[in-house]
Amino acid sequence: MVSNANQATASADNSVATRYGGAKQSRLSPKTRRIIAIIALIGAVAMTFWFAFSSSSSMLAYKTVGYDIHNESEAWVEFEVTKEPEATVGCAVRVRTDTAAVAGYKTVFIGPDEDPNAAGKDLTKYYETDLRTDQLGSSGEVETCWYVEEEEAPNISNLRDY
Repeated sequence: MVSNANQATASADNSVATRYGGAKQSRLSPKTRRIIAIIALIGAVAMTFWFAFSSSSSMLAYKTVGYDIHNESEAWVEFEVTKEPEATVGCAVRVRTDTAAVAGYKTVFIGPDEDPNAAGKDLTKYYETDLRTDQLGSSGEVETCWYVEEEEAPNISNLRDY
């Protein structure tokens, strides 16, 4: 039989610190850790400002409000656009079939607001368009909208619908 004294010595030898060594010292000094934390904080603040104030985050929102499929060759779509009053926006409007195929497509260009005092007012306006389709559609939607630069704006009188 083994006595209690031997058991106590055996259990002390099997402790985690004995098996794997004591707690390891950090490889980074406290000063180095502090510098890394400050750099990370400055980087996070800089990224926040970049996302908040970058020019690519211009206010542009769009949403389909309604649609009506008249027949196999005509449809109507209503949508809302929130944009800056002085900007020109292009919106891709489409009609889809039951199988998600595109039955009709039209690009709608929305020019600057004619009211010079529009700044600060409600920037969301409603628009509607008729589309020609080549088969019976089941839904209509505004797919996407984008800002159009003045030199990129097409001659709308020559723009062909689908």
